[in-house]
This record gives sequence, C-alpha cells and structure tokens, in this order.
Amino acid sequence: MAQSQQKNPASGGNSPIPGLPCFWEAYTTKAPTTWKEWLRILQPAIYAREGFDPMMLIRRGPSVVLPPEPKKYPRGRDDTAEVAAIIDKKNQKLLEAWESECLRIKARGPMVIGLPWEEASDRVKSIICMALGTTGRLRFHQSNPREELHLVSPENFIKLLEETFKEVRNVTLDRINLCSRNHSETEIMEEFYSELLQMATKCDLGAEEKTIVRDLFIWKVRNDEIRRKLCEEVVTPAKALEMART
Repeated sequence: MAQSQQKNPASGGNSPIPGLPCFWEAYTTKAPTTWKEWLRILQPAIYAREGFDPMMLIRRGPSVVLPPEPKKYPRGRDDTAEVAAIIDKKNQKLLEAWESECLRIKARGPMVIGLPWEEASDRVKSIICMALGTTGRLRFHQSNPREELHLVSPENFIKLLEETFKEVRNVTLDRINLCSRNHSETEIMEEFYSELLQMATKCDLGAEEKTIVRDLFIWKVRNDEIRRKLCEEVVTPAKALEMART
C-alpha cells in the first residue's frame, strides 16, 4: 500500500498517515500537542489506513479463533440400521473436516483481518514509530535505550510511549484555573459550558466531574436572572444548559 506523506503544520514534520500530524518533529522544549490528544486521533487514523482497529492488538493480544463444531445430522426415530450408518458416516466426515480445519488454523497462527498477528503488530508499531517524528523518536529511544521494537508487544509499546510522553500536570493549578474561569460578555452559553467541560477533563474530578461543571456554570453565568432560575431546583448538567438557553 502506497504511503502518502502528511505535512504537520505544528512541527514541520511528515507523517506516514494522511491526516495525522507527527507527534513531535522539530526540536523544541516540549511537543506541540499532548500525548493524550495525539493518541486520540492516532487510533482512527490507523484504522483508516490499515483497515483494522489497532486497539485489537493492544487489548486482546494474539489469539486463534476456531470455527464452532459442526452440527450433526440427526437420526430419525424410525431410521433403519442402514440409514443410521449413512448418517453416522456423514457426521464422521463433518467432524474430520472440522478437526482438519482447526489444525490448519492453529498452524497458521493468530490473524488480524487477514494478516498474521505478528505482521499486523509490527506494521502498527512501525507506523506509530514513524509518526512520532524525529524528536519524538529520539526522546523515546533515549528513555528506553534497551528496548528493541520488534520484541515489544503492542500493549507494552503503548505503555512505554505513555510513560515517555505523558504530561505531568499540576492538578491543583488546573483546578484553580477551572474555578477562576469566568463567563465573558461575548461568550454564548454553549461556548462557556463547553470550555468548562474541556478544562474539567484535566482536573481529575472523577464521577463528580459533570456535576461540578454544572455548579460552576450556574455560579459563573453572567445573567443573574438565569442564575436564580437555575438555583430554584436541582437540575442535571444537560438540563442546566438547556434552561440557560431559554
């Protein structure tokens, strides 16, 4: 399959996947995007290019899928011994054919959309490695000098990448920034609510994330009348935004 090159406007590098910019091409103090954000678009990009979900390799690992055992031809209550023997012979042939097919599949090894698992695994790892960009590859190899790519499983490869490039955030500062975010005069309700949601994803708020965003939205909304209306009853986050629009 021909590989077209995609220019990365953020880092000036080329990616082996159309539509996917390199993670970190030019030498800078930090990557132009976060690893989490880049990984979010990596999965569908590989799917579009290769025709299979790379998460299949990461979540499941190699496995051989065998066909189900064939259903036997049933005997009739009034079958003669001769007819019963014919049915038994047919069932024996079915079983032998199924066992032969299972042996063939086991000998072939695990497959991913028509490709041997090892080949699909190596392809995905190679694509990701090339898409890291020059600086990204350099940083990865500096952090993992003893790792040989062809010997690392896709699952462990992703873990190594996450350990290398994960962003160490100051959660306290992120929460302060979230609570300090005010509703500007030119900002429509949807924009303000969406921005609060986006900021909240960095704050490790757990199961209460949407509820906290709702409370901040009600607290910070510029319209006093809307705030009073929203405080009159307990509403869901979605309902709060809907009521604020009206």
